[in-house]
Amino acid sequence: METLLKIEQFLKDDCRLSHFQVWQSIKGLNFSLVLSHQFDDETHAPERYFNENIRIYDTFIDTYYHYDSNHSTIVIRTSKSSVFNNKQELKPIIDLYNLQLMLDREIYIRNKMMDSIRDISVLEDLDDLLKKILENALSVIPAADMGVLWMYEASLDALFPKAWTGGPNQEISKMRMKVGEGIIGKTFENNQSFILRNIEGIISESSNISSDNLFHLYNSVKFDHLKSIISVPIKVEESILCVLIVYQNGPYPLLTKDDQQLLESFSDQVSIVLRNSKLYQNLKKQNDLLIQRDAIHNTLIKLSLQSKGLQKIANEIRKMINHPLMIADLTDHQQYSSPTHLKWNFPLENTILKTQSFFTETIYSQSLYIHPIIAIDVPIGVMAVEMEEDELFPLNKMIIEQASSVIALEIIRNQTLMDSYYQSTNDLFNDFINCREYNLIRKKAIELRIDDHPYYMAIVIQILPHADFHFLNMQMHKLISQIKKHLGIYVSIVFGYGNKVTLVCHFNHNANQDYVKKKLELFHNNWIKVHEESLKIGIGTCYPSMDNIAKSYSEADKALSFLTSRQLNSIVNYQDIGINHLFIHQPIDDLNSFVNEVFHPLQSNKDGTLDLEQTLLAFMENDRQATQTAKLLHIHVNTLYQRIKRIEEKLQISFSNTEDILKIQLACYLRSSIVSLN
Repeated sequence: METLLKIEQFLKDDCRLSHFQVWQSIKGLNFSLVLSHQFDDETHAPERYFNENIRIYDTFIDTYYHYDSNHSTIVIRTSKSSVFNNKQELKPIIDLYNLQLMLDREIYIRNKMMDSIRDISVLEDLDDLLKKILENALSVIPAADMGVLWMYEASLDALFPKAWTGGPNQEISKMRMKVGEGIIGKTFENNQSFILRNIEGIISESSNISSDNLFHLYNSVKFDHLKSIISVPIKVEESILCVLIVYQNGPYPLLTKDDQQLLESFSDQVSIVLRNSKLYQNLKKQNDLLIQRDAIHNTLIKLSLQSKGLQKIANEIRKMINHPLMIADLTDHQQYSSPTHLKWNFPLENTILKTQSFFTETIYSQSLYIHPIIAIDVPIGVMAVEMEEDELFPLNKMIIEQASSVIALEIIRNQTLMDSYYQSTNDLFNDFINCREYNLIRKKAIELRIDDHPYYMAIVIQILPHADFHFLNMQMHKLISQIKKHLGIYVSIVFGYGNKVTLVCHFNHNANQDYVKKKLELFHNNWIKVHEESLKIGIGTCYPSMDNIAKSYSEADKALSFLTSRQLNSIVNYQDIGINHLFIHQPIDDLNSFVNEVFHPLQSNKDGTLDLEQTLLAFMENDRQATQTAKLLHIHVNTLYQRIKRIEEKLQISFSNTEDILKIQLACYLRSSIVSLN
């Protein structure tokens, strides 16, 4: 160093000293020999904390130059036999040397800070990086002997040692400092730096440390003559996360406010490291999730493209999430469980129709994550996974969400295939019922896969029309699925077209039709209860031979037309319609007009209290028997005859005329069984 050479030159030339040494102590540390001229004998270092200017020994004299601002001391050692009279002239050079030392120290600190900043940009092992920053901090605060970085863990509600350097062993890792406990806990709680420069203050601030923590602390490091401590909080995104603390041993306290500011600078670096680490981990997590998402998507799409079916998809999902699950196809009421032996009889359809978002629910003591399968805003399926809510990790949720799209595609594809099948079946069936030749009927039956049975009965079911085609289509698939489920052994053919389902049942015995009709009644009532919408069912007559399927279908269609014309949401057999089959295609308004034409003249109140309308209904109901009718009405038979005569006059009819009688009978029938009088 140039200034040190000037000191040497001054001591030789101006002071004419033949034997001398230069010693220096920076920041109160031990003295180090920086220059020696013809001192042959080894000598001990100057005393560190000697506050006088001169110290005389047997063979040499130490001249001290103290610099309190930075706790530095420079000593010129000369032979006792030499005369050193130029001390004041030397002082400016010594001052310059001290300034040079301080400048070199600042350069060193800056380089260490730059090294730490460069380290921050390399996100390798977080623990190693934090330890390296700690080591850099201690290297620029030479008075500090030991440093520990404490990190807060919310689950423990305590701080634990994250990194340390300068002495502690692994025993320190067992310490858990509560918020407010000791200097570390108070620094965290108050979000304020501490600098303590006397043992009394250190003991006072540490008085509430638990016995367990003291045990681990004393087993991890020995505090020899502890004199000063600096403790600083570390913020990450405006929240206190860590505490950085350094310790100094020795006879005198050496840590200063400058050291505190320097340590706070390093705490900022730790904050950056932790924030970058958090961002990096989040980014890495997101990237890993994206990679996993692509892998999951590719696996599921591959299954879908290979047409492996919903059971294979269910098995693959279970492998991914390691939880039992069930997929329900609401379009055909099929369930696909993994493991396959698993059977859940949960009312999932009623639940899922009320919402289109996922939810967790406990059903029959089982905690389920339930995810709807939506297609064009219509629930077409549901996936239920047996798991607790805290097991619903982001990856599991992502797998389920990805799988729901593939399941929806699979269900829609199956439904599209069925729609195509129903379309072709509808065309074939229309050809079949229009056939009149025996051989052609048999040929079309084979195409429709209708086997030969002794008896056949046709049924036509109509769903309530809906503006949403997709919703209507799903309802039709549900309807057919339930028919197959409940009547499968009797079904020769079933298909849907528009809002109608056509069903042909076969029987080995004529009596089997009663079972099917009872099932249809239960099915009809349940549909209205569950779906809260109308369902009309027309049933044709059960005939022997497939040659009569067309006739039974025509009757079922007429029975359905009867329900439609009468605006009834019920189930009816064609045989039960009776005379009503004459009015199937007659508009309801025309029938009302006919009934009004007969009964309206009888509703006038100008003729006193005679209840002509009631009298006519009772008279016709009792087959025009005067005695029975009078008894029923609690009137004398002569009174009845008077009323009958009045009715004939008002209606301009005669009960002796068969045509008039037929007209009145028909009006009374329609009045009581089909239409209501306006």
